[in-house]
Amino acid sequence: MDRRADSRVDVRLPCCVAFPAGDHRRFVGLTKNMSRHGLLVSWRREEAPPELPRPGDLLTAEIELPTSQAFGKRCMYCQVTVVRVSESGAGTPQVAFRVNQMQFRNSATGRFARADSGALDRMRSVM
Repeated sequence: MDRRADSRVDVRLPCCVAFPAGDHRRFVGLTKNMSRHGLLVSWRREEAPPELPRPGDLLTAEIELPTSQAFGKRCMYCQVTVVRVSESGAGTPQVAFRVNQMQFRNSATGRFARADSGALDRMRSVM
């Protein structure tokens, strides 16, 4: 039974997920679908963190948006709660998040500016 309040849009965008301050774990994934109140992120097996987040964990996610002439390079900064952790049919880890808060930010100062550029390039190459 599908309990979603909002319809989801299939969209593949790089997404940097981070644990709370003081915990330096962060990892780059790829969105599979998004809505106003939720998103599904997957990782390639070799890019997945050694320990996936657990349901109830409060994290932050930055979703890289396509560059726009009007706004430049932007990202969606979200405070998220883990709802579900699973594996896709291909055996890749997937995490479903509920979006608690959302802001649009300049990408040049966000996590993408500080993230592992190799991981970002690998994620962009599968888009």
